[in-house]
Amino acid sequence: MRKKILLLAFAASLLLSGSLPAQPAPSIEERLQSLEQQVQSLAQENAELKKQLGSSNPSAAATSVAPGGKEDKLVVGGFLQGQAEFGRSADSRWSGVRDRFFFRRARIYLAGAVAQDFDFKAELDLQGNSLSAGTGLNARANEVFINWHKYDFANLRFGQLKPAYGAEALMSDTKIATIERSLSSDRLADSRQLAIGAAGDLFEKKVSYLVVVANGNGANVSANDNSKFQKSARVTFTPLTTAENKLTFGLDGLWSDDSGVSKPDLGFTGNLFTGRRAMAGVDAQWTFGPLDLSAEWLRGTFRPVGAVPAAEFAAEGWHVTAACFLIPATLQAVIREQAFDPNTALGGNTSSTLTFGLNYFLKGDDLKLMVDYLQGRVPGSPTDGGRLLARCQVLF
Repeated sequence: MRKKILLLAFAASLLLSGSLPAQPAPSIEERLQSLEQQVQSLAQENAELKKQLGSSNPSAAATSVAPGGKEDKLVVGGFLQGQAEFGRSADSRWSGVRDRFFFRRARIYLAGAVAQDFDFKAELDLQGNSLSAGTGLNARANEVFINWHKYDFANLRFGQLKPAYGAEALMSDTKIATIERSLSSDRLADSRQLAIGAAGDLFEKKVSYLVVVANGNGANVSANDNSKFQKSARVTFTPLTTAENKLTFGLDGLWSDDSGVSKPDLGFTGNLFTGRRAMAGVDAQWTFGPLDLSAEWLRGTFRPVGAVPAAEFAAEGWHVTAACFLIPATLQAVIREQAFDPNTALGGNTSSTLTFGLNYFLKGDDLKLMVDYLQGRVPGSPTDGGRLLARCQVLF
């Protein structure tokens, strides 16, 4: 009986399927409507999930940072330079400084671009950027500027800028071949200060220029020392540029009337200079495959008020540096010879230093280890000699 019922049901289903008209396929409009409904449903589910992640568990929530203004681009970055030093005083910068560990620089910045061809940068240095044995709070503004870059031949910049004097002084702290700059660069070139500048490239970038007009009394000082402005200018000529070969020559100068500006090692009372100075410099850089050669000569004529140490005298210094990659883009050897004479009218007062270095690039300049040995001679110093410097550099 059960089998008969199943057979009758099966036969009835066949009859009905043959007699009923076939269901028409859905139209294109109906299919699109169905897809739209599915997309809306997924979007609603996604919004609900984001809401739950942002409110139910704040510790695990994804945090987004949005610019407060109308920036087209906003970048957060910085770098750390952890340093260790051992040995004697290779030159006057390490006078009285013992073996130590410290951060040479620890910087963080915000940079970005806005409409109408403007960009900006605001950088904070948390370590004060000094080789002296600093204590206490060292955080201060470093590189801060607003720049108008509509034309390659004329960028206009306002902010805390480096003067246009000294090729090594103008190089980035993260890209110089040695751990420290030469003594002549530190003593004769000036640090960043509030200024306005113009820079540009001419003749298919074969000629570049930089002109800066500044207050003239150092970084993070909003007042002018004497209502006169420091003026500096630099011109570079690059006659040769290829993928493996680049040659550049530079010429620069600086002119200033100063009142109480810090200038160590030049014989001024309290290391403060008041008077007139005129500075000049020439330099050259040549890159040929793995070899980098650079040389610079700086000279300044000082006319101090009060005629201490003299009514007029000149100071000068130079360096010659060779850097060569022993392993391409990985291991670089460096050798440098330098000298600094704080008063060319006197004899026996020239400091000289020979530097041997190795740079190990784990990820370019972004992650780099550096070791330098400085063999120095400081006239009249009982503590001069060799000093070992080591640095770990991280860019982020």
